[in-house]
Amino acid sequence: MITRDSSYYDIMALGLGGAKNYQEFVETMFADKYNAPQTDGFAWDEEIQIDFSYEQLQAELGIYAMATFVDIDSPGATHASTGATVSSGKIPRFKHQFVMNEKIIREQMILAQRFGSVTNSMQEQLARILFNDTDKLIGGNYNTLTYMRHQAVSNGSFAITSTNNPGGIANLSFAFGIPTANQAKAGGFGTLGTKYAWSSTSANPIGDLMDMVQYADDNFIPYGNFEMSKALWNTFRAHTNVKKAVAVGVNMNADLTSIGSMVFVDDVIKQYLLGIGLPPINVIDSLVAVEKYNAVTRAVDYTQIRPFDEAKVVLRPAGQIGTIKAVEPIVLQDPSARIAMFDGGRTKLTQTFDSKNVVQTIASELTALCVPSAPKYLIQLKTDEAAS
Repeated sequence: MITRDSSYYDIMALGLGGAKNYQEFVETMFADKYNAPQTDGFAWDEEIQIDFSYEQLQAELGIYAMATFVDIDSPGATHASTGATVSSGKIPRFKHQFVMNEKIIREQMILAQRFGSVTNSMQEQLARILFNDTDKLIGGNYNTLTYMRHQAVSNGSFAITSTNNPGGIANLSFAFGIPTANQAKAGGFGTLGTKYAWSSTSANPIGDLMDMVQYADDNFIPYGNFEMSKALWNTFRAHTNVKKAVAVGVNMNADLTSIGSMVFVDDVIKQYLLGIGLPPINVIDSLVAVEKYNAVTRAVDYTQIRPFDEAKVVLRPAGQIGTIKAVEPIVLQDPSARIAMFDGGRTKLTQTFDSKNVVQTIASELTALCVPSAPKYLIQLKTDEAAS
């Protein structure tokens, strides 16, 4: 009787190629591609936490506080080193995995027996499978962080629902404390914008943006740029009053009788807005996807989601406006598992072999949350409703 342990079926080990182990494979293949998440203004918090609790601290941006005038022999005033606690809670964990089933394993074993050894083409195929599965896991994690970031900035909150997390936990939300005064509907920040939703021809989208900037100036709120979704940008650039303003800005004698058919390229519109003193507009053209098993069709349905609220315009400070708080994963010594760490020790990637079901699994685990550190400096305009 021939005794065969799990290493006989561990064909994924062949996919490592010249790498000594899975850790070296991950570091070699993905260090450049995934050198940082796509979370503009949010960087990894330098501290990797050992528990799940977090505190959202309000950071102070803009002007440095002046020194204190004192008597010759008196000490100076001590500045606050941390801001006030805006919110607190538990950091959520997210996982996903890919499975290499018995069919793939058996096919590679048959080929190995047929040729008497593992060929270069077989090794290349296994390396490709290992790379693709690991790539999708890390990329999926980064898309999750991107979704969190855009929700936090555009909504001031992040909610885990059955829509964005089918098959997992739901009805869990995180509110990040954007002041009510910093949130308004169309025409609600001043007098240049009109109290009409942007879908109305009576709206004045440029006036709304100018009102947001004036509100920031009046309330000593530092700002660097606007953010809006690609869908809302398309609404903005196609609005009659926007096209009229740009046409006159480009040519004082422009004929506005055919304004409805005029089309301006994005650069011309953005240059005009800069010329009247507005900060740059960052158009968020981002999509994420979720998958859910459909019991009726017995197939997996993929649903695309736009992570940035399509009705919101946000005026935000330049630079860092938050951090990605993460919890250190627990790593147990398991001789049957192959483990690699990524994202500076925040993400755990694990290969395991299930001898009973004859499957190999590559799984990812990351416990993280994008937390704004400057919520009182975020200004939000809801464009699909008019201020009262």
